[in-house]
Amino acid sequence: MTMHIDAGPRSSIALTGTEFAELDRLIFEDDDWWAMPSAEQAALRHRFITAAVAHHLEHNAAYRTFAESSGFTLADLGAPGSLVRVPQFPTRMFKRVEVRSVRAADCDVFKSSGTSGTQSMVWRDEPSLERLAGSLRPEGDIWRTLYGDVDLDDDGQMVHLGPNRREADGVWISYIMTLVEMFAATRSYVADGVLRLRDVVRDLEGALADGKFVCVAGPPVFMAELLRHMSDNGVKLSAGDRMAVITGGGWKKNESTKLDPDRLRSLAMDTFGLASAQQVRDVFNQVELNTAFIECEHHRKHVPPWVEVIVRDPRDLSPVPAGQVGLMSYLDPTARSYPCFLLAEDFGSAETDNCPCGRGGTTVHIDRRMRTSSHHGCALRLAETVRTD
Repeated sequence: MTMHIDAGPRSSIALTGTEFAELDRLIFEDDDWWAMPSAEQAALRHRFITAAVAHHLEHNAAYRTFAESSGFTLADLGAPGSLVRVPQFPTRMFKRVEVRSVRAADCDVFKSSGTSGTQSMVWRDEPSLERLAGSLRPEGDIWRTLYGDVDLDDDGQMVHLGPNRREADGVWISYIMTLVEMFAATRSYVADGVLRLRDVVRDLEGALADGKFVCVAGPPVFMAELLRHMSDNGVKLSAGDRMAVITGGGWKKNESTKLDPDRLRSLAMDTFGLASAQQVRDVFNQVELNTAFIECEHHRKHVPPWVEVIVRDPRDLSPVPAGQVGLMSYLDPTARSYPCFLLAEDFGSAETDNCPCGRGGTTVHIDRRMRTSSHHGCALRLAETVRTD
Protein backbone atom coordinates (compact mmCIF):
# COMPACT_ATOMS: atom_id res chain seq x y z
CA MET A 1 0.00 0.00 0.00
CA THR A 2 1.34 3.42 -0.98
CA MET A 3 1.28 6.13 1.68
CA HIS A 4 0.51 9.66 0.50
CA ILE A 5 2.28 12.66 2.03
CA ASP A 6 0.93 15.98 0.82
CA ALA A 7 3.24 18.94 0.45
CA GLY A 8 0.82 21.31 2.13
CA PRO A 9 -0.65 24.67 1.09
CA ARG A 10 2.73 26.41 0.67
CA SER A 11 3.90 23.95 -2.00
CA SER A 12 3.00 26.16 -4.95
CA ILE A 13 5.61 28.76 -3.96
CA ALA A 14 8.28 28.87 -6.69
CA LEU A 15 11.95 28.66 -5.97
CA THR A 16 13.38 32.14 -5.91
CA GLY A 17 16.64 33.77 -5.00
CA THR A 18 20.09 34.32 -6.35
CA GLU A 19 21.17 30.68 -6.07
CA PHE A 20 18.36 29.32 -8.23
CA ALA A 21 18.68 32.05 -10.85
CA GLU A 22 22.40 31.31 -11.04
CA LEU A 23 21.72 27.57 -11.27
CA ASP A 24 19.40 28.13 -14.22
CA ARG A 25 21.93 30.36 -15.95
CA LEU A 26 24.54 27.65 -15.57
CA ILE A 27 22.26 24.92 -16.91
CA PHE A 28 20.70 26.80 -19.81
CA GLU A 29 23.31 29.37 -20.89
CA ASP A 30 26.76 27.91 -20.19
CA ASP A 31 27.95 25.60 -22.99
CA ASP A 32 31.10 24.32 -21.25
CA TRP A 33 30.22 23.35 -17.69
CA TRP A 34 33.53 21.68 -16.95
CA ALA A 35 35.77 24.58 -17.97
CA MET A 36 35.58 26.11 -14.49
CA PRO A 37 38.13 24.86 -11.90
CA SER A 38 36.98 22.07 -9.60
CA ALA A 39 37.17 24.32 -6.53
CA GLU A 40 34.78 26.78 -8.18
CA GLN A 41 32.43 23.93 -9.10
CA ALA A 42 32.46 22.74 -5.48
CA ALA A 43 31.65 26.22 -4.17
CA LEU A 44 28.70 26.53 -6.55
CA ARG A 45 27.43 23.10 -5.57
CA HIS A 46 27.52 24.02 -1.90
CA ARG A 47 25.41 27.13 -2.50
CA PHE A 48 22.92 25.45 -4.85
CA ILE A 49 22.43 22.37 -2.69
CA THR A 50 22.13 24.36 0.54
CA ALA A 51 19.37 26.45 -1.06
CA ALA A 52 17.62 23.31 -2.33
CA VAL A 53 17.80 21.65 1.09
CA ALA A 54 16.22 24.75 2.65
CA HIS A 55 13.41 24.64 0.09
CA HIS A 56 12.57 20.99 0.72
CA LEU A 57 12.84 21.30 4.50
CA GLU A 58 10.21 24.04 4.31
CA HIS A 59 7.89 22.48 1.74
CA ASN A 60 8.20 18.72 2.20
CA ALA A 61 6.84 17.19 5.40
CA ALA A 62 8.37 13.77 4.76
CA TYR A 63 11.83 15.16 4.18
CA ARG A 64 11.57 17.52 7.14
CA THR A 65 10.61 14.63 9.44
CA PHE A 66 13.40 12.49 8.01
CA ALA A 67 15.96 15.25 8.59
CA GLU A 68 14.76 15.94 12.13
CA SER A 69 14.96 12.24 13.00
CA SER A 70 18.62 12.23 11.97
CA GLY A 71 19.38 15.36 14.01
CA PHE A 72 20.12 17.46 10.93
CA THR A 73 19.60 21.22 10.71
CA LEU A 74 20.46 23.65 7.94
CA ALA A 75 23.20 25.08 10.15
CA ASP A 76 25.12 21.82 9.59
CA LEU A 77 25.94 23.02 6.06
CA GLY A 78 27.96 26.06 7.06
CA ALA A 79 31.44 24.73 6.31
CA PRO A 80 33.04 23.49 3.06
CA GLY A 81 32.86 19.72 2.85
CA SER A 82 29.69 19.60 4.94
CA LEU A 83 27.43 18.33 2.15
CA VAL A 84 28.10 14.76 3.29
CA ARG A 85 25.72 15.56 6.17
CA VAL A 86 22.68 16.20 3.97
CA PRO A 87 20.04 13.53 4.74
CA GLN A 88 19.55 11.29 1.70
CA PHE A 89 16.47 9.23 0.97
CA PRO A 90 17.17 5.61 -0.03
CA THR A 91 15.81 5.29 -3.57
CA ARG A 92 13.51 2.49 -2.43
CA MET A 93 11.60 5.23 -0.54
CA PHE A 94 10.17 6.26 -3.92
CA LYS A 95 8.66 2.77 -4.24
CA ARG A 96 6.73 3.16 -0.98
CA VAL A 97 5.87 6.82 -0.40
CA GLU A 98 4.65 9.70 -2.55
CA VAL A 99 7.15 12.44 -1.79
CA ARG A 100 6.32 15.91 -3.13
CA SER A 101 7.40 19.44 -2.37
CA VAL A 102 4.78 20.97 -4.70
CA ARG A 103 1.11 20.29 -5.41
CA ALA A 104 0.22 17.07 -7.23
CA ALA A 105 -1.73 19.13 -9.76
CA ASP A 106 1.52 20.80 -10.83
CA CYS A 107 3.33 17.50 -11.54
CA ASP A 108 3.58 14.59 -13.92
CA VAL A 109 4.36 11.19 -12.44
CA PHE A 110 7.28 9.18 -13.82
CA LYS A 111 7.93 5.58 -12.95
CA SER A 112 10.49 2.89 -13.35
CA SER A 113 9.41 -0.34 -15.01
CA GLY A 114 9.67 -2.72 -12.10
CA THR A 115 7.84 -5.89 -11.17
CA SER A 116 4.56 -5.57 -9.33
CA GLY A 117 4.90 -3.45 -6.21
CA THR A 118 8.46 -2.27 -6.89
CA GLN A 119 7.96 0.70 -9.20
CA SER A 120 9.58 3.97 -8.21
CA MET A 121 7.14 6.88 -8.58
CA VAL A 122 8.71 10.32 -8.95
CA TRP A 123 6.70 13.55 -9.15
CA ARG A 124 8.18 16.20 -11.44
CA ASP A 125 6.90 19.70 -12.10
CA GLU A 126 7.77 21.83 -15.11
CA PRO A 127 10.90 23.52 -13.68
CA SER A 128 12.30 20.14 -12.64
CA LEU A 129 11.68 18.64 -16.08
CA GLU A 130 13.15 21.67 -17.83
CA ARG A 131 16.33 21.40 -15.78
CA LEU A 132 16.58 17.68 -16.50
CA ALA A 133 16.30 18.43 -20.22
CA GLY A 134 18.90 21.16 -19.76
CA SER A 135 21.44 18.59 -18.57
CA LEU A 136 21.19 17.04 -22.06
CA ARG A 137 21.42 20.30 -24.05
CA PRO A 138 22.91 19.57 -27.49
CA GLU A 139 24.82 22.87 -27.42
CA GLY A 140 27.08 21.52 -24.70
CA ASP A 141 30.79 21.11 -25.34
CA ILE A 142 30.68 17.40 -24.49
CA TRP A 143 28.18 16.78 -27.30
CA ARG A 144 30.05 18.91 -29.82
CA THR A 145 32.93 16.44 -29.72
CA LEU A 146 30.38 13.99 -31.11
CA TYR A 147 28.85 15.90 -34.01
CA GLY A 148 31.39 18.69 -34.58
CA ASP A 149 30.23 21.60 -36.71
CA VAL A 150 27.22 19.83 -38.22
CA ASP A 151 24.05 21.93 -38.18
CA LEU A 152 21.73 19.33 -36.70
CA ASP A 153 18.60 21.38 -37.43
CA ASP A 154 19.26 21.22 -41.17
CA ASP A 155 21.53 18.20 -41.60
CA GLY A 156 20.68 15.89 -38.70
CA GLN A 157 18.37 12.90 -38.33
CA MET A 158 17.58 11.21 -35.01
CA VAL A 159 16.68 7.52 -35.04
CA HIS A 160 15.09 6.67 -31.68
CA LEU A 161 14.92 2.98 -30.75
CA GLY A 162 12.00 3.45 -28.41
CA PRO A 163 8.43 4.72 -28.15
CA ASN A 164 7.49 8.33 -28.70
CA ARG A 165 6.58 10.48 -25.72
CA ARG A 166 2.87 9.73 -26.02
CA GLU A 167 3.41 5.96 -25.91
CA ALA A 168 6.08 6.15 -23.21
CA ASP A 169 3.26 6.35 -20.63
CA GLY A 170 5.44 7.84 -17.91
CA VAL A 171 8.16 5.16 -18.08
CA TRP A 172 11.28 7.15 -17.25
CA ILE A 173 13.90 5.72 -19.62
CA SER A 174 11.45 6.09 -22.51
CA TYR A 175 10.91 9.74 -21.57
CA ILE A 176 14.64 10.39 -21.19
CA MET A 177 15.41 8.97 -24.61
CA THR A 178 12.68 11.05 -26.24
CA LEU A 179 14.70 14.11 -25.22
CA VAL A 180 16.90 13.37 -28.24
CA GLU A 181 14.20 15.31 -30.05
CA MET A 182 16.08 18.42 -28.88
CA PHE A 183 18.93 17.50 -31.22
CA ALA A 184 17.26 17.11 -34.61
CA ALA A 185 14.22 15.80 -36.47
CA THR A 186 13.35 12.53 -34.75
CA ARG A 187 11.46 9.36 -35.57
CA SER A 188 10.67 6.75 -32.92
CA TYR A 189 10.59 3.10 -33.96
CA VAL A 190 8.68 1.37 -31.16
CA ALA A 191 4.96 1.43 -31.85
CA ASP A 192 2.27 -0.81 -30.35
CA GLY A 193 4.95 -2.70 -28.43
CA VAL A 194 7.01 -3.57 -31.52
CA LEU A 195 10.56 -2.39 -32.34
CA ARG A 196 10.48 -2.08 -36.14
CA LEU A 197 14.05 -3.02 -37.03
CA ARG A 198 13.50 -3.27 -40.78
CA ASP A 199 12.20 0.29 -40.82
CA VAL A 200 15.23 1.40 -38.80
CA VAL A 201 17.68 -0.12 -41.30
CA ARG A 202 15.79 1.31 -44.28
CA ASP A 203 15.78 4.80 -42.80
CA LEU A 204 19.43 4.64 -41.72
CA GLU A 205 20.45 3.77 -45.26
CA GLY A 206 18.23 6.50 -46.68
CA ALA A 207 19.44 9.24 -44.33
CA LEU A 208 23.10 8.44 -44.96
CA ALA A 209 22.47 8.38 -48.71
CA ASP A 210 20.95 11.86 -48.37
CA GLY A 211 24.11 13.13 -46.65
CA LYS A 212 22.50 13.48 -43.22
CA PHE A 213 24.36 13.19 -39.92
CA VAL A 214 22.51 10.34 -38.22
CA CYS A 215 22.23 9.72 -34.49
CA VAL A 216 20.89 6.35 -33.34
CA ALA A 217 19.69 6.47 -29.73
CA GLY A 218 18.14 3.86 -27.47
CA PRO A 219 18.60 1.43 -24.59
CA PRO A 220 21.63 -0.88 -24.88
CA VAL A 221 19.36 -3.92 -25.23
CA PHE A 222 17.62 -2.39 -28.25
CA MET A 223 20.92 -1.28 -29.78
CA ALA A 224 22.15 -4.86 -29.45
CA GLU A 225 18.96 -6.12 -31.13
CA LEU A 226 19.51 -3.74 -34.05
CA LEU A 227 23.13 -4.81 -34.49
CA ARG A 228 22.12 -8.49 -34.30
CA HIS A 229 19.37 -7.95 -36.87
CA MET A 230 21.79 -6.25 -39.25
CA SER A 231 24.38 -9.00 -38.81
CA ASP A 232 21.80 -11.75 -39.37
CA ASN A 233 20.71 -10.06 -42.60
CA GLY A 234 24.19 -9.26 -43.88
CA VAL A 235 23.69 -5.48 -43.62
CA LYS A 236 26.68 -3.20 -43.08
CA LEU A 237 26.81 0.56 -43.40
CA SER A 238 29.68 2.91 -44.23
CA ALA A 239 28.74 5.85 -42.04
CA GLY A 240 32.29 7.08 -41.39
CA ASP A 241 32.08 10.22 -39.26
CA ARG A 242 28.44 10.90 -40.21
CA MET A 243 26.88 8.88 -37.38
CA ALA A 244 26.68 8.90 -33.59
CA VAL A 245 25.38 6.13 -31.35
CA ILE A 246 23.89 7.03 -27.94
CA THR A 247 22.75 4.47 -25.37
CA GLY A 248 20.93 5.00 -22.10
CA GLY A 249 19.61 2.53 -19.57
CA GLY A 250 20.59 -0.75 -17.93
CA TRP A 251 23.32 -3.04 -19.21
CA LYS A 252 22.68 -6.08 -17.05
CA LYS A 253 19.66 -8.25 -16.32
CA ASN A 254 21.72 -11.11 -14.92
CA GLU A 255 25.24 -12.48 -15.39
CA SER A 256 24.28 -14.59 -18.41
CA THR A 257 22.69 -11.68 -20.28
CA LYS A 258 25.05 -8.87 -19.31
CA LEU A 259 25.91 -6.53 -22.18
CA ASP A 260 29.52 -5.42 -22.35
CA PRO A 261 29.97 -1.74 -23.33
CA ASP A 262 33.32 -2.37 -25.03
CA ARG A 263 31.83 -5.22 -27.06
CA LEU A 264 28.82 -3.15 -28.06
CA ARG A 265 31.08 -0.29 -29.17
CA SER A 266 33.14 -2.71 -31.26
CA LEU A 267 30.04 -4.18 -32.90
CA ALA A 268 28.65 -0.71 -33.59
CA MET A 269 31.90 0.41 -35.20
CA ASP A 270 31.99 -2.64 -37.45
CA THR A 271 28.29 -2.80 -38.36
CA PHE A 272 27.71 0.92 -38.88
CA GLY A 273 31.15 1.50 -40.40
CA LEU A 274 32.09 4.21 -37.90
CA ALA A 275 35.37 6.10 -38.08
CA SER A 276 36.03 5.96 -34.33
CA ALA A 277 34.82 4.38 -31.09
CA GLN A 278 34.45 7.96 -29.82
CA GLN A 279 31.23 8.13 -31.84
CA VAL A 280 29.56 5.71 -29.40
CA ARG A 281 28.48 7.27 -26.08
CA ASP A 282 26.43 6.23 -23.07
CA VAL A 283 24.26 8.40 -20.83
CA PHE A 284 23.60 7.54 -17.18
CA ASN A 285 20.40 8.39 -15.35
CA GLN A 286 17.87 6.73 -13.08
CA VAL A 287 14.26 7.65 -12.47
CA GLU A 288 14.97 9.26 -9.09
CA LEU A 289 17.89 11.39 -10.35
CA ASN A 290 17.07 14.68 -12.09
CA THR A 291 20.32 15.12 -14.05
CA ALA A 292 21.93 13.03 -16.80
CA PHE A 293 25.64 12.14 -16.79
CA ILE A 294 27.08 12.09 -20.31
CA GLU A 295 30.11 10.15 -21.54
CA CYS A 296 32.98 12.06 -23.09
CA GLU A 297 35.09 10.84 -26.00
CA HIS A 298 37.10 8.69 -23.56
CA HIS A 299 33.93 6.98 -22.29
CA ARG A 300 34.06 8.55 -18.83
CA LYS A 301 30.73 9.75 -17.44
CA HIS A 302 30.99 13.41 -16.44
CA VAL A 303 28.89 14.81 -13.61
CA PRO A 304 27.59 18.36 -14.24
CA PRO A 305 29.00 20.80 -11.69
CA TRP A 306 25.73 21.29 -9.77
CA VAL A 307 25.49 17.62 -8.64
CA GLU A 308 27.43 16.33 -5.62
CA VAL A 309 28.40 12.66 -5.84
CA ILE A 310 29.25 10.95 -2.55
CA VAL A 311 30.46 7.34 -2.65
CA ARG A 312 29.73 5.71 0.70
CA ASP A 313 30.89 2.65 2.58
CA PRO A 314 27.82 0.35 2.61
CA ARG A 315 28.61 -0.75 6.17
CA ASP A 316 28.32 2.64 7.87
CA LEU A 317 27.62 5.12 5.01
CA SER A 318 30.84 7.03 5.65
CA PRO A 319 32.44 8.58 2.52
CA VAL A 320 35.15 6.48 0.86
CA PRO A 321 38.31 7.84 -0.83
CA ALA A 322 38.29 8.87 -4.49
CA GLY A 323 38.45 5.90 -6.84
CA GLN A 324 37.28 3.38 -4.23
CA VAL A 325 34.12 1.38 -4.93
CA GLY A 326 31.18 2.02 -2.65
CA LEU A 327 27.48 2.80 -2.61
CA MET A 328 26.62 5.68 -4.93
CA SER A 329 24.71 8.67 -3.57
CA TYR A 330 23.73 12.01 -5.08
CA LEU A 331 22.72 15.54 -4.09
CA ASP A 332 20.93 17.15 -7.03
CA PRO A 333 19.47 20.66 -6.51
CA THR A 334 17.65 20.81 -9.86
CA ALA A 335 14.45 19.10 -8.66
CA ARG A 336 11.99 21.59 -7.23
CA SER A 337 9.14 19.12 -6.87
CA TYR A 338 10.90 16.51 -4.71
CA PRO A 339 14.11 16.25 -2.64
CA CYS A 340 16.63 14.73 -5.05
CA PHE A 341 19.03 13.75 -2.28
CA LEU A 342 19.48 10.06 -2.94
CA LEU A 343 21.17 6.99 -1.56
CA ALA A 344 21.15 4.76 -4.64
CA GLU A 345 21.32 0.99 -5.03
CA ASP A 346 24.36 1.00 -7.32
CA PHE A 347 27.96 0.29 -6.46
CA GLY A 348 30.49 2.48 -8.22
CA SER A 349 33.31 4.98 -7.83
CA ALA A 350 34.03 8.66 -8.44
CA GLU A 351 37.15 10.66 -9.23
CA THR A 352 37.96 14.34 -9.68
CA ASP A 353 40.11 15.93 -12.40
CA ASN A 354 41.31 12.56 -13.66
CA CYS A 355 39.90 12.28 -17.18
CA PRO A 356 42.19 12.25 -20.23
CA CYS A 357 39.71 14.51 -22.04
CA GLY A 358 40.92 17.37 -19.83
CA ARG A 359 37.51 18.39 -18.46
CA GLY A 360 37.55 19.28 -14.79
CA GLY A 361 35.20 18.01 -12.13
CA THR A 362 33.79 14.63 -11.19
CA THR A 363 33.53 11.47 -13.27
CA VAL A 364 31.73 8.33 -12.16
CA HIS A 365 31.92 4.65 -12.98
CA ILE A 366 28.85 2.55 -12.19
CA ASP A 367 29.99 -0.96 -11.35
CA ARG A 368 26.96 -3.03 -10.40
CA ARG A 369 23.57 -2.93 -8.68
CA MET A 370 22.80 -4.16 -5.20
CA ARG A 371 20.98 -7.49 -5.09
CA THR A 372 17.81 -6.28 -3.38
CA SER A 373 14.89 -7.31 -5.59
CA SER A 374 13.86 -8.51 -9.02
CA HIS A 375 13.58 -4.90 -10.18
CA HIS A 376 15.70 -4.61 -13.32
CA GLY A 377 15.33 -0.93 -14.13
CA CYS A 378 13.52 0.88 -16.91
CA ALA A 379 15.48 -0.16 -19.99
CA LEU A 380 15.64 -3.85 -19.15
CA ARG A 381 11.97 -4.07 -18.20
CA LEU A 382 11.09 -2.16 -21.37
CA ALA A 383 12.96 -4.80 -23.37
CA GLU A 384 10.82 -7.51 -21.77
CA THR A 385 7.62 -5.88 -23.05
CA VAL A 386 8.70 -4.98 -26.61
CA ARG A 387 8.84 -7.39 -29.55
CA THR A 388 11.08 -6.94 -32.60
CA ASP A 389 10.05 -6.92 -36.23
